[in-house]
Amino acid sequence: MSSGSNTIIGRLKEEPLVPLGFVATVGAFLYAARGMHRGNVGQTQWGMRARVVMQGLTVAALLGYGVFQTTKVSKRPGMMDDIRQIDWEKLERDALAAENGEKQADAPMSPLDKLVAKAHARRANGNVFASESSDKKE
Repeated sequence: MSSGSNTIIGRLKEEPLVPLGFVATVGAFLYAARGMHRGNVGQTQWGMRARVVMQGLTVAALLGYGVFQTTKVSKRPGMMDDIRQIDWEKLERDALAAENGEKQADAPMSPLDKLVAKAHARRANGNVFASESSDKKE
């Protein structure tokens, strides 16, 4: 078997309520469709209500498995070792400097910062466009 079918079969074994809920939802819908085809209003109503209940239970099963997987992963030993420590004081200083428009001395300039600085320099010299700067040099 291919790895994809092993994964699907593995997931079906891990979460048996989800495919069971899917089958129950489709079954209730087909029961309602059969009642509608025969003109039996009671059967149609009962089937549609059962479909809504089955669909809700399937969604609840999906959410339950998701919460279970999340708590299982978060209780993994050594997980907190993977998270790096944050220097809150430096982060606060950098945020205040950014609010004030200051550039940190230890931070390298990004390409965007270089373009902005170049544009400010050109604006300060009075030549915003590249063609203007080449005309004035000649």
